[in-house]
Amino acid sequence: MANVTDLQTKYSKLAQEYSKLRAQNQVLKKGVVDEQANSASFKVNFRNQQLAKRVELLQEELAVSEAKGKKGKSKADSPSQHGLETQCVFDEDLQKKIEENERLHIQFYEAGEQHRRQESELKTRLQELEKDSEQHQAVVGGLTTKYMETIERLQSDKARLEIKSQTLEREAKECRMRTEECQQQLRLSQSELNRQVKQSSSVIQEKVPFNDTKLIGYNSLNVPPHNRRHQLKARDVAGQALSFIQDLVAALLNFHSYTEQRVHIYPLDSSIEPISPLNQKFSQYLHENAAYVRPLEDSFLHLHQSITEDTVTVLETVVKLKSFADNFSSYTHFLQKILPYQLKSLEEECDTPLCTAASLRKTRSCRVT
Repeated sequence: MANVTDLQTKYSKLAQEYSKLRAQNQVLKKGVVDEQANSASFKVNFRNQQLAKRVELLQEELAVSEAKGKKGKSKADSPSQHGLETQCVFDEDLQKKIEENERLHIQFYEAGEQHRRQESELKTRLQELEKDSEQHQAVVGGLTTKYMETIERLQSDKARLEIKSQTLEREAKECRMRTEECQQQLRLSQSELNRQVKQSSSVIQEKVPFNDTKLIGYNSLNVPPHNRRHQLKARDVAGQALSFIQDLVAALLNFHSYTEQRVHIYPLDSSIEPISPLNQKFSQYLHENAAYVRPLEDSFLHLHQSITEDTVTVLETVVKLKSFADNFSSYTHFLQKILPYQLKSLEEECDTPLCTAASLRKTRSCRVT
């Protein structure tokens, strides 16, 4: 809204400025027209005055000539000196008139030049004002267009916000309705739970004469219930796990034994030439694998044998499980110990050429020939 107010203020100022310039333009146009009319009138009056003076001079000269003619006829005996003086007077008078005429022509020319200069200045000023007026008109038009675009955009935003407001109001109404429904369901659930709690409390008070679960000392004396089906299932699961572990132990023993044999025959055959110190150490560790692998099977076999139909199998009673866990941890440490040697042995195997030394020598000799 602040932007709209600023635009309206600027638009009003520009409109006032445009009105002032337009009024000044009209005044200047009127001044130019009046000046042109005055100049034309001045020229006509000046020309008329010149013509009137010229006519008067001619009339005076005509009268003087007529008077001189009459005097010449009546006085033929006038002295020649008087005629010369009269001629000199006429010459001086004519010279003065010529000078005055030149002066008047100069003044008329200067007045015309000044008038043309003023007219040119006024026209230039008028053109500048018209240009300023056009610029102001363009600015006013641009601001008007921008103002209208802003109004349209604000109206569009207003319509969009109204739609959004209506949507939010509708969603809020739906949320309130759902909230009321949820609150009603919550109240029903609470009342149902309270009813069930009261019913359960009454049943416990009526049917349970002695409850020792609240006291830790008494609760530790409770004998866990025996479930024969649970025991049979636990023994069956332990038997399946024992079978898997036996297969795993056999596979691990074979893997470590075959790896040890491979170290002794590849990349170097230990029966022909000694193997590297790295592979010797690796072979020594692999030879100890049975000490870590076989206890896995033995400890889990003892665990399976401890689970019978008459015992209660829970985590607290399965004490043989810890022995199996310890043996499994020992085997994982054994694997971590031999892993670097196995990686180095593989790198050494990769660096060894596939051909024997004799084959390489034979190949080189064939290439030379």
